[in-house]
Amino acid sequence: MAKAAIDLAPRREPEQERARQTRQRLLEAAAALLAEVGVEGFNTNLLAERAGVRVRSVYRYFPNKLAVIVALAEAMVAEWGAWFDEVDDLADPRSDWRAIWGRLIDAYVRGIRALPGGTAVRRVMHAVPELRAIDQRDNADLARRVAHNLARRAARPDASAAVLSRVLLETAASVIDLSLSLPAEESREAVEQLKRMHLAAIGLWLADEPGGGSLARA
Repeated sequence: MAKAAIDLAPRREPEQERARQTRQRLLEAAAALLAEVGVEGFNTNLLAERAGVRVRSVYRYFPNKLAVIVALAEAMVAEWGAWFDEVDDLADPRSDWRAIWGRLIDAYVRGIRALPGGTAVRRVMHAVPELRAIDQRDNADLARRVAHNLARRAARPDASAAVLSRVLLETAASVIDLSLSLPAEESREAVEQLKRMHLAAIGLWLADEPGGGSLARA
C-alpha cells in the first residue's frame, strides 16, 4: 500500500499583523525547542506551551509538527543566503579568491552555530526527505552562483565550472554538518581540512587550460 502523503503546506499566510506575530512567535519557539530537545522530542503540545498559545492555535498555522520544521528550515535557508554575498567577488580576477573562500566557509559555520535551532535543523536535513529537498535546492542555487563567478574569473563558460561547484557545495555541507557534531577541537580541524581541500581543487581548476588540460589528463 502506498504511503499517504504528509501535508506540509502551511496554512494561508496570515494577513493581520497580530496573526503574523503569532506565527513568527511559533517559529521562534520551534527553533528554541529543536535546539533543546531535537526533532524526536519536538511536538505541537510543547510548541504551544513554549509559545504561550493553545494547541489549536498551532494548527491554525501548521497542519502538523513536520510542517512547522519545514517552514522553519525554509526561513533559515532564506536567512543564510545573505551570508554568501561575497561569492560574487570571486568573479574579479584582482580579488584574493583564497581569502574569499575561507571567509565564506567561516561565515556559514559561524552563522549556523549562532542561529537559534540552526544546528538542530541541519542535523535533520538529511533524515527527512522534505527537508533534504529544501537543502538540495538551496545547494543547487548556490552552486550555480559559484560556477557563474568562477567562470567569469577564468573567462570560461559557466558550464565549465558546474561540476566543480556542485562538488564544493556538497562536500561543504557534509563536512560542516559533521563538524557540528564533533568536539570543539575536532570540529575546527574538520573545517580547516575542508578549506584546504577546496582551495586545492579551485586552484587546480583555475590553473587548468580551457577545454581540458591537467585535470582532464590526471
